[in-house]
Amino acid sequence: MIISSNIKKYRELKDMTQENLAEQMNISRQSISKWERGDALPSVENLIRLSELLDLSLDDLVLNQSEFPLPFDYGKFKSKWVYFGWMFMPILFIVNGLFSLNYSEEGWYYVIGGLLMGGLIQEIAMVDLKRYFNYFTVTKTGISYYSSHYYIPKPIKIILGVFGSRQVEFVSYKDIEEMQIYFGNSGFQGFNTTVSYRPRQYFYNRELFELRVTLKDGQTVHLNLDRAFFSDSLERRYFLAMFNYFKGQNVPLEDKYNVINSIEKEYSIIDEAYKLKEGF
Repeated sequence: MIISSNIKKYRELKDMTQENLAEQMNISRQSISKWERGDALPSVENLIRLSELLDLSLDDLVLNQSEFPLPFDYGKFKSKWVYFGWMFMPILFIVNGLFSLNYSEEGWYYVIGGLLMGGLIQEIAMVDLKRYFNYFTVTKTGISYYSSHYYIPKPIKIILGVFGSRQVEFVSYKDIEEMQIYFGNSGFQGFNTTVSYRPRQYFYNRELFELRVTLKDGQTVHLNLDRAFFSDSLERRYFLAMFNYFKGQNVPLEDKYNVINSIEKEYSIIDEAYKLKEGF
């Protein structure tokens, strides 16, 4: 039962025992226990009081929108075959060229052609292969994300990510000063103009959409949120739940582009963000 699991989940997130919660609600601990086991349901009055004490809306408490699977990989490809599917021809050219070098110098043409083809695919294809290494993972205690302290060519970073060897750093929620949802709305010329406006489907010319995490030591971590553009993605499905979870960890959030409201009301993220652009 959703209500019972949510009462227990968010009570524990608040570091409250059943006795603590019962005392603040002026009821018995046994009543809380029955609710969490699903043996009984809170009255309307008790639901309102629970939402206040647990810092949740009634929708979050009663419905399933706050259910959030942890750990959650935001933006991660689930299969290596996406990479090999897109890179099949470049790899074939390179391998064929290397074998051809045994009897002809022209094999270098195949190798170079394969490398150029692979680079072109990684830069302008409709699939963003950087997702193999630049995704982030939300856990119970913090966020792990890709970070490298020295230069690594993008194709190498992608290959390392495909085989699970990317470099990561971890930040705990207690070390976060604030979060900001950022949307780059500087490129659009305005509604009802001669500019043809449509959501960008190619990642290389898509508006910058990221979560900027400011740490208490002054460092800023940039986490890509692109997958929320796609309505059928898990990232879009769990977007609200993810930020509800951050809220439950007492992490301040700035959302001046109304992204959360747009997703909640099923508006276009891009249209709503551009409406906030000065002068439109």
